[in-house]
Amino acid sequence: MKRILDCGRRDFERMSGEELLESIRRAEGRTILCEVLSPAAPLADGVSNTEVAAAFGADLVLLNMYAGDGITEHRRRLGRPVGVNVEPSDSVPEHRRASRENLRRLADADFFCVTANPDARVGAREIAAAVETVRAEVPGTPVFAGRMHGSGGRGLPDPEEVEQIAALADAVLLPAPGTVPGSLEARIAGLVDAAHGMGALAVAAVGTSQEGADAETVRQLALAAKRCGADVLHLGDAGVSGIADPLNILAASLAIRGRRHTFRRMALR
Repeated sequence: MKRILDCGRRDFERMSGEELLESIRRAEGRTILCEVLSPAAPLADGVSNTEVAAAFGADLVLLNMYAGDGITEHRRRLGRPVGVNVEPSDSVPEHRRASRENLRRLADADFFCVTANPDARVGAREIAAAVETVRAEVPGTPVFAGRMHGSGGRGLPDPEEVEQIAALADAVLLPAPGTVPGSLEARIAGLVDAAHGMGALAVAAVGTSQEGADAETVRQLALAAKRCGADVLHLGDAGVSGIADPLNILAASLAIRGRRHTFRRMALR
């Protein structure tokens, strides 16, 4: 099994969900997940934001508020695993819900992310229940779950909440150090340990619009996430026009994996 660092289009086409998770685990904290807001206008004429994210170093691409009929075309163009956000809330439109009907529509996704946008307040209990729904409806597809930020409420989960989600999901989303109030490295490291202790991966999320900050801030966030032991660095969709600033994707990549692996990822299409 190759590390995700070394995988290209053909490798991803042949990967099972379990193999994708193992390839991330073997990369030792050098995996970048970029979230893209589907309804947003493209940042650059003639190319989609998902393509820009992949070009600047994303290993994984996550679609937010996706209302399309499937993601086969995204996968074909990108040559990257493509996931979709789903939310355990009846207050959001159907195309965003973690409902059985919506999951069937999105069944060709490479992974799912059970989380909540700021307009959908949910807790660990709702997230855990939604993970079970995903497991039942699309078995074998990796499930990431948790909150990237406060989602309109408290930002940091308790270790018990992390363990509750990690017992069901393949990866737990946690705020990256420095993104929500009180997110000290020591506290986030403890939450990462809680996820790892249950056998799940840990995703350090930058979902507080800081994905659109200056490059040095993003570099520091990326390094702090790696120091905490996170397996994946997530960069959100609120940088510029529904995507992290592409130069910040590049800056984060250079910080946590250096030029060699950054250039390889950019070239392996």
